[in-house]
Amino acid sequence: MESEDYPIPGIPDQVKAMVFDLDGTVLHTMHHHWQAWEQVSIEYNFELTKETLLSMAGTPSEHIMEQLAREQKITIDTKAAALRKQKIYVSLAHETEVIPMVVETARLAKKRGLPIAVATGGTRLQVEKAMKAAMVDDLFDAIVTADEVTHGKPHPETFLKAAELLGVPPQYCVGFEDAPRGLEAIQNAEFLKGIDVTKLPGYPSI
Repeated sequence: MESEDYPIPGIPDQVKAMVFDLDGTVLHTMHHHWQAWEQVSIEYNFELTKETLLSMAGTPSEHIMEQLAREQKITIDTKAAALRKQKIYVSLAHETEVIPMVVETARLAKKRGLPIAVATGGTRLQVEKAMKAAMVDDLFDAIVTADEVTHGKPHPETFLKAAELLGVPPQYCVGFEDAPRGLEAIQNAEFLKGIDVTKLPGYPSI
């Protein structure tokens, strides 16, 4: 059976906790990430398309930079480039908006007594700034960022740590994601279900 009265359809009745990716799921921030990456690609002279960025969404910035440098056979200070990207992104964070249907689902779940968490590939600094700007910084019971895990998505660690912090076994958690690597991470964590928010009506474009 599925719960019919959440704003997002298809949530199983067995759900005991919900875990949400942040960028592109709770927050409409992917356009800010693109602006930051586009500027860094110019400054550090590497190639990046929107399609490539979306395919790697949810991956920590330094890992993205390492992969791009490896694929393009170029030498870049990947740590410095990732920090520069973060600095540009944080400067844009004050303009952050939520994705309404997702946030409404999170609020309703919390109202019904279900614990909710964020599981993101972003750093703690950029996550806290963006969530505060969007006024959802006090909504979630737990937040797991790239700073608290060893392995980024599609490894399940981020989602498993979120479930652990909520005190709910993974098989009773529903995960929400916008990126292929994130959805794979939910599957690898053996969650009850993974929901692709990009399939929702009115989902914003990058």
